[in-house]
Amino acid sequence: MEDESTLIMLIQQYASRFGITFNSKAMENEETKQKAMLLMMQAINGTRGPVTDEDLEL
Repeated sequence: MEDESTLIMLIQQYASRFGITFNSKAMENEETKQKAMLLMMQAINGTRGPVTDEDLEL
C-alpha cells in the first residue's frame, strides 16, 4: 500500500509540473513502472526533461 501511495504522489507531482507525457501502459509492467518512476523523479528534480514513450521504449 505504501508503494502505491508513493507512486500516486510521484505521478501527481510530475503531472502538475509536466502533464502526463507518456503512455499509462508503462504502469502495467513492473520493470517499466520502476524505470518510469526513476525518470519522473529525475524530471521533478530538474536533472532531465519530461518522460516520453521513447524513454520507456513503449
